[in-house]
Amino acid sequence: MNKDYNNHKNTVHLICNAHLDPVWQWRWTEGCAEALATFKNAVQLLKENPQLIFNHNEAILYEWVMRYDPRLFRQIQDLVHQKRWFISGGWFLQPDLNLLPTRNLIKHIREGKKFFKKHFDSEPRVAYNFDSFGHSAGLPGLLNEHGYEFYIHQRPELDLLELPSSLYNWEGSDGSIIPAYRIEIGLYHTERNNIKQRMKEGADLSVQLNRDVAVFWGLGNHGGGATREDLKKIQEYITEENRVNFIHSTPDRFFQSLSRYIVKAPVYQGELQRVFTGTYTSMARLKRKALQASAAASQMEKLSNIIPHDSKTNIDSEKETAHGKIWHDILFNDFHDILTGTCISTAEEDAMDLFGRAMENIREENMKSVSLINSSAMPLVAHIPLTVFHDHSGFTKLPIEFECMSDYRPFWDEEKELILTNREGVVIPCQEEQADALLPFHRWRRKIVFMARDMQPGIHHFGLNPVPALSRQEIEPELIDDPFKVKFIVVRDIADSWGTQTWKWDDVIGEFTDEKKSKRIVSHGSVRTIQESLLSYNNSSIILQVIKYADWPLTEYRIQINWHEEQKRIKLVLPLDPSYDSCTCEIPGGMITRKADGQEHCHGTWMKIGQKNQNQEEICIAHNGLHGYDFVNSELRLSVLRSAAYCHWHEYDIKPESRTGPAPGFMDIGNHDISLAIWKPQKDLPKIETLAEWLNAPALVFPHLPIS
Repeated sequence: MNKDYNNHKNTVHLICNAHLDPVWQWRWTEGCAEALATFKNAVQLLKENPQLIFNHNEAILYEWVMRYDPRLFRQIQDLVHQKRWFISGGWFLQPDLNLLPTRNLIKHIREGKKFFKKHFDSEPRVAYNFDSFGHSAGLPGLLNEHGYEFYIHQRPELDLLELPSSLYNWEGSDGSIIPAYRIEIGLYHTERNNIKQRMKEGADLSVQLNRDVAVFWGLGNHGGGATREDLKKIQEYITEENRVNFIHSTPDRFFQSLSRYIVKAPVYQGELQRVFTGTYTSMARLKRKALQASAAASQMEKLSNIIPHDSKTNIDSEKETAHGKIWHDILFNDFHDILTGTCISTAEEDAMDLFGRAMENIREENMKSVSLINSSAMPLVAHIPLTVFHDHSGFTKLPIEFECMSDYRPFWDEEKELILTNREGVVIPCQEEQADALLPFHRWRRKIVFMARDMQPGIHHFGLNPVPALSRQEIEPELIDDPFKVKFIVVRDIADSWGTQTWKWDDVIGEFTDEKKSKRIVSHGSVRTIQESLLSYNNSSIILQVIKYADWPLTEYRIQINWHEEQKRIKLVLPLDPSYDSCTCEIPGGMITRKADGQEHCHGTWMKIGQKNQNQEEICIAHNGLHGYDFVNSELRLSVLRSAAYCHWHEYDIKPESRTGPAPGFMDIGNHDISLAIWKPQKDLPKIETLAEWLNAPALVFPHLPIS
């Protein structure tokens, strides 16, 4: 292919790939079918073109090939062995890198590396995420930790983020540094008619910079890869261009060619942001379920690890397989067009189904683990035995809530209350609240809440026993004050699914207001008080529960939203003293501090609001998926929901008078359950990341489970 590769010309590395979104404008079944077709096409073209090298990452696509076309999978294995097909990147897939928990990000790396090592004996040195919508500042440290030496990305593009150079050293939030490269010629793919243009751009840039450059080529996003026509044009252009060499190459080979330039490359500190701010909130149901499933899977793993050794016969391999399938279901939904909410509505349904499968399998694994644990535990005699598992290190005082049946049949003859005791018979104060089942059968179904104290992480056993109910004088509790004065505003949001070219959301058009006389106390006891109120806006409503614990210094909010607006968003507003001017946020792989600039940013599950002069305590916030926020000195505003049209790009006019097709569907119409906790740091409370984890994965409770 090269006319004189051994001369001293610079080289343009032609990196053939086939960017393939498993899900986007299509469901996973179509993505799978296209992966099979794309890989078959690549195998055929490699046979016809001895110099061609095909590159592809994303273990999930190879798993599909292994499952649905084993013969094709073996052909790919042979080509990898021959160094004709290169395993690039090496992750499970290309996830979103703004919203997912750190453990998910680590799983993407480790599951991908494990798969490619096992089936191809391959360990790429270069990681890449071409299409992800921004890159967490926690990523350099994780890449270094997992043996990567170079990182390639496209977004944010030149017009959105100024970098000191396309080739630079990226310093993350923890001080870790990894060499990085932003694609500088075109995109991560080519069109059907521009391969010669891209080759010329590559040659021009190589001469200008006096170093090697890369041209990523091949059809995508729906797969495709190389074509015979493009291969012919490549050969034609090589005969016309004398200034540089051209080689079919790989990301790792390109990285190797840049080694002497990397040591002199400038340093860029911090996160690679921002691209599409709407994706921090779009399809909020998926985002909440993603956090719940990830936290639940982590909890499942910890529970299974405490099964007594003599009970583990023949289950370790089964557990590894079962846990692997659960995690693969969860990781698939981290894909950068699923978790971000930029896919079609049927793909959203598929994703929710996948989360449902993962959660059901988690429940099954938990039941298996706790049953084995209880089969070896000391006997506990109780009317209702109760097994509790909590897994949050440094968290020994926490509320526990659960539901149970009070007996085989209702207590028809007299009122009974349930007394809770620990293994030593010590009575633990608890209170009853309204169960989900609304049956007037002498409180046959009970909801119990108690405050656990001095409870280290692990398995704990309690007992519930019925006693005659004491007559008590009912005292009307006073309404409680919301110490943080949260409110809910409605903001105009006419942007597309991505939030393209929209950096702030501040066109306030309304506010949810209290319905008269709706505020009331719905539960009051020794553990906590719950105040409920009804708020409304147009045809939408919010049931807001403010929960104050008797001796636990945080305020919990449980928010039920019934949302029926289009092209609007809800923001939860936390009024602040104007002296608060910065926030430290969780991000994948670490944390970052940002100033109050009034623009939309993203974070994980928690943040701390602080101030320069430190005269006031920090305010801590944890939640179950309110990733987008803006912050000005007098307000923090968390984005809760946005009802943009599904998979809508801003250049398509969806106004009724302009569109030619059917009316679009809008995201997140209907019911939502939001959880939020706000507090100022106290010695009674654990670290903020632990409280955020508890909010997304509270203690597991198994009533009625026999204990040997």
